[in-house]
Amino acid sequence: MNTISTLVRDNIEQLSGGRIASVVEIDGEPIRLIASARRRKTVSASVRDGMIQLSVPSTMRDADIVTSARGLIAKIKARQRASQRFQSNPELFARAVHLARVWLNSEVHPNSVTWSERQTTLWGSCTATTKSIRISTMLRGMPQWVIDGVLVHELAHLKYAGHGEDFQTFTRRYPRMAEADAFLEGVTFAQRREQGTPFPNAYD
Repeated sequence: MNTISTLVRDNIEQLSGGRIASVVEIDGEPIRLIASARRRKTVSASVRDGMIQLSVPSTMRDADIVTSARGLIAKIKARQRASQRFQSNPELFARAVHLARVWLNSEVHPNSVTWSERQTTLWGSCTATTKSIRISTMLRGMPQWVIDGVLVHELAHLKYAGHGEDFQTFTRRYPRMAEADAFLEGVTFAQRREQGTPFPNAYD
């Protein structure tokens, strides 16, 4: 692993207590760095808003920050993976991994895939930083190929943040994607017309 002697700081922000916040990149991972004059030697790590945050002494050299950070980042990610595996729905997770292998050339791999009862305005959502996917329980009982379409859509967000042409091309590797989208559009239309109640009509 390469040694980083100088960290490039972006989004620099002055915080209370003389602390300075910035965003740096360590081994390809964006990290929020909080430098404090009050902190002497210790380095601590936490997760805030989906991003790993490191609190370090303001006098600490960049090379020493990187050395300390790598061990802390590895521990945080190990805890996240363990927690996500525990929370993941085994059948849904296995299906997502199967779809990624068959249609997406194993270019993406989730850490967790769960059913979500709270998700009533989206068919599915994805948090790329933790590689966690949530699928609305309103899909239960629908054809498997429709659920597969939603899973492929969310898996694609592990590689592409938006819904641009590259994203669309990637999802269309699943041969029934257009059919699944049309099916869900029909479900949404029918439910709203018959019941007049909110129903998912989009992905994240």
